[in-house]
Amino acid sequence: MWEKKLKNLETISLFSPPPVLKGYMYGAQEARQARNSNRLLAIRLETNKSCNLRCRYCYAQSGEDSAKIADFNNLKRVIQEAKKLGARSVVVIGGGEPTLYPSFRDLIAYIDSLGIIPVIFSNTVLMTEELAGFLYKHNASVMGKLDSLNSEVQDYLAGRAGASEDIKKGLQNLLKTGFSKPAGPGELRMGVSFVSNKMNLEEIEEIWHFCRQNNIFPNMEILTPTGRANDELEDKLLTAEEIKEYKLKLLEIDRKYYGYDWLPYTPITASGCLQHFYSLYINIEGNVRPCAPTKLDEHPAFKVGGEYPYNINKMSLREIYDSSLFTYVRNIDKMLEGRCKNCEHAEECIGCRGYAYSVGVKRGIDPLEALRMECQQCFK
Repeated sequence: MWEKKLKNLETISLFSPPPVLKGYMYGAQEARQARNSNRLLAIRLETNKSCNLRCRYCYAQSGEDSAKIADFNNLKRVIQEAKKLGARSVVVIGGGEPTLYPSFRDLIAYIDSLGIIPVIFSNTVLMTEELAGFLYKHNASVMGKLDSLNSEVQDYLAGRAGASEDIKKGLQNLLKTGFSKPAGPGELRMGVSFVSNKMNLEEIEEIWHFCRQNNIFPNMEILTPTGRANDELEDKLLTAEEIKEYKLKLLEIDRKYYGYDWLPYTPITASGCLQHFYSLYINIEGNVRPCAPTKLDEHPAFKVGGEYPYNINKMSLREIYDSSLFTYVRNIDKMLEGRCKNCEHAEECIGCRGYAYSVGVKRGIDPLEALRMECQQCFK
């Protein structure tokens, strides 16, 4: 299953946009329409900090030693508020491993009962066939993990011996259950996250082919200098030239074998990321961010009396959404600097704001200035 298989592939000449994971990302037109009409399309929720892995790139620094969990009733209230703001999907990103959350199944069933798409980020270690069937029944999209086909590399990045075997078993259970069947034209129900770095750079093409041939969304992320990665993988960050080389190679593969065409400069390969326009990220403490690595709640500049005010236990989601800070965030495309300022692809791409923010504040730059810095990953 995990070997490279390129048989029966023929060169394709007609191009179309690649499929996306249903509910996870929204295209440029939908994203801008939502922003311009003051609507959310998605929220991202942390449910617990506990995790059965200790990934060396984890932005949340989660692990087995954390007992923090989100109050289920609070999550239900926030989801209701998000629905009133227009949300069509809830990304249960965990913060740790969401399948360890005590009310995980109740949460997924509740999201589905509101007619909202549950999108689950899981390392798939606990993904039995029965659990996969439950998620399939409740219209979920599932994002698994596959950082490496090499067991030693995967175990190292996941921070636990034997992780690779457990991850692959979970992914196989999702495939058996039917998650490789598309939800509809251009929409998939299964994805795998792959954090590209110097340790797995040579495997990217092989994993890409595996995903394309199995109707799996390849969530190709770039290692970001935030969280645990600052201490454990700082020397594994890719250079701009390495990012350019692998993205252009993947574009060539998609055009030649699968008939897909996409802009190679966007933060998430073959997908783009405009979530600052239409999404809010809510961490385990209830603090609201634009996205996971844009940790506004940890910066002293945004604290009032020593506390971050944009918290779901202090303000309604509507009040946070309408605040001057988050209005600024949603309109960041109008204030971009450097190469991003007058980019010809600005309608489709605003660069990775989370990466720009993380790099900027690490250098001591004002956080709002860091947020509008030119993309640190772009090779255009």
